[in-house]
Amino acid sequence: MTNSSSTPQSIFRQFDPARDKRDAEVTRVHEEAVARGEARRLVRTVEGELFSYKREEIGFITGGSGAKISSGVGMLCAGMLCWLTVLALGTYLVFLPGASAGELTGQIFVLAMFGALGWYFMHLGRAEHRARALRRARGLPKPNLEWRNH
Repeated sequence: MTNSSSTPQSIFRQFDPARDKRDAEVTRVHEEAVARGEARRLVRTVEGELFSYKREEIGFITGGSGAKISSGVGMLCAGMLCWLTVLALGTYLVFLPGASAGELTGQIFVLAMFGALGWYFMHLGRAEHRARALRRARGLPKPNLEWRNH
């Protein structure tokens, strides 16, 4: 079988002069905006085009190996689970009979760790929710925020 199109199909990005011209134009406009003092970031969209986003339009970057939480709702759920853990451990800490100083210190450390993690997840979820609302209101494309692109 032969491919009838003029460009060969491959897993690698083929040279596209039109895309390179669009990327150069977006980069030029981005650098002008940065020179004016705007906080912007060049990111590829889900469709593969380069786009200059304001900081509040980005949200959060998903990355690393393994399972990822990629939505604001997912981050808010993870934050709620952490806060429920803080509530359960705090209740257990109050009613713990005859605990030694070392046990109390360890539990307070774990309690603080889950509290900080819960705050972090809630912060990321709120930022993603706001960024999605801004992108929708301004008609902007969705950014591709996997860590390999940055």
